[in-house]
Amino acid sequence: MDTLQQPKTKRQRAILSLIAARPVHSQDELAGMLEQQGYDVTQATVSRDIKELGLLKVPLKGGSGGAFKYVEPSVGPAFSSRLHRVVSEVMIQARSSMNQIVLRTHPGTAMMLAAAIDGANWPEILGTIGGDDTVLVIVEAPEKTTMIKQRFEDMRGEQ
Repeated sequence: MDTLQQPKTKRQRAILSLIAARPVHSQDELAGMLEQQGYDVTQATVSRDIKELGLLKVPLKGGSGGAFKYVEPSVGPAFSSRLHRVVSEVMIQARSSMNQIVLRTHPGTAMMLAAAIDGANWPEILGTIGGDDTVLVIVEAPEKTTMIKQRFEDMRGEQ
């Protein structure tokens, strides 16, 4: 293994251990925990590691006021795709009209959902616009809207 990769791999293993041991609520908190373990990290390094590891920032159970924690994508039930996982964790409601679907999410998670939808490359979806707690999905044709909305609801499952 390349010697430059070894510290990165070790640091990323440390990140996974830290988030498994206790809720980690922010990149700054994670950076501080890594520094306590002897890692010299910047916020940009931690941000890259989070992205490379595919960590999700999900609402705390029973939490209020937008409380979140980082979790590993493999934690929890098995999902067929990243989009399925994100929809099941952050989507609250789906409503539609004509060729538009409005997805309501937990505060601060709409952009993550919009990115997952865009990344899924569904041919029926022209694009998304994500805010703080709302995603607007533009469907290519009104007759496909009900089917797409149902896909989102199926991925969400029973809450």
